[in-house]
Amino acid sequence: MARIKLMGAFAHLAGARELNVKVDGKKTVDEILRELIPRYDEFHDKIIMINGHPARGDAEVEDTDEIKVMPVLSGG
Repeated sequence: MARIKLMGAFAHLAGARELNVKVDGKKTVDEILRELIPRYDEFHDKIIMINGHPARGDAEVEDTDEIKVMPVLSGG
């Protein structure tokens, strides 16, 4: 199972900081996170890591991957 670690608003929206997801076939990070996080697409800036390496939302996920995702906050 893929381990999904959520931070900030993503953890709040999903109701969990960590989830385990069975990945069957080819799925992208964005496809998986859309299923888990309400309003995911409203966050245009986000940091995604797969197995400790920077990734984009169109990266394919395998069942053994660890994904971390956090929203980028801005302000001044």
